[in-house]
Amino acid sequence: MDYMNYKKSRNLAWEILLSEGVTELPVMVGRICTQMGIKVLYFDAPEGESDGYCLVAAGRPRIYVARGRSRARQRFTAAHELGHILLGHAGKFDLVNREPAEGDNPIEHDANVFASRLLAPACVLWALDAHTPEEIADLCQISHQAAVFRAKRMELLYQRGKFLTSPLEQAVYRQFLPYIQRFKAQRP
Repeated sequence: MDYMNYKKSRNLAWEILLSEGVTELPVMVGRICTQMGIKVLYFDAPEGESDGYCLVAAGRPRIYVARGRSRARQRFTAAHELGHILLGHAGKFDLVNREPAEGDNPIEHDANVFASRLLAPACVLWALDAHTPEEIADLCQISHQAAVFRAKRMELLYQRGKFLTSPLEQAVYRQFLPYIQRFKAQRP
């Protein structure tokens, strides 16, 4: 994994959360796309084929998401494709969208980093004391497989105590703080 590409994808996710005024989980990726002028359209695809793709036609980006997938999977797909668009991948590479997997090529990995950090920001999961894939999937409305990958990364961050070390991450935390406080107040 190239740390500079990782950092670019992660920071871009934080910047989008901030610029689009996202303040709570689950992050409404469709709303973000709409606010950014990016249409999300649906298409029919058999199971096992691509979950989505993005195109830029006549200067207008579009995200296509496969019908028939779980809502959680569709949300991750839309975020992943948004990552491709914002990272400048759309139209330059042959892109494949499916559940995150070990050994993904660097372009897919960058889009997965963007999507997971957008939909499941570490500082918010940390503040909510979320550790397990089940907790993360429930809070963020992402697939179990995506939540497993996020939980593995979160465990490393918990071990290192690596939260709120970046001014961008601190800003995301402050933006989510009212939600975090409400969430904690409602816990038994």
